[in-house]
Amino acid sequence: MTAAVVLVVLFLPAAFIYGRFRARHLRQSRPTLGGRLAGLLPMPAFLAACGAMAIVHETGDAGALVTGNGVIDAVLTLGRWIGQIELILFMVAGPYLLGVLIAALLLALDARGFLTLAAPVPLAPGLDDTVAKDPLS
Repeated sequence: MTAAVVLVVLFLPAAFIYGRFRARHLRQSRPTLGGRLAGLLPMPAFLAACGAMAIVHETGDAGALVTGNGVIDAVLTLGRWIGQIELILFMVAGPYLLGVLIAALLLALDARGFLTLAAPVPLAPGLDDTVAKDPLS
């Protein structure tokens, strides 16, 4: 429990910066709260599913991920591998997933009128737009 609290405290600054960045850009690009929250959902859901498959496999219940269908088994194995990499690289996945939760909270507070998200910071002159663009938006 103490380790979880320490990790959350260490991840919060990076997660907040990423969450605020995503919330500002989604607020500008999507008109409704539902659309903004839907824009946050795909990648964290994928990572959560892959992480869950890796945890199920590592807890000793590997038979739960075997269906007998070669294609489905290959997809489940690939998802498990991605989940294992995600669990190994938790220093990247942790702030990302916390940042998505913070972005959802900021978007909901902005939609309810409790706070106003600022517009995204414009690019510096001479900076290529493709380099600074967020790949998930």
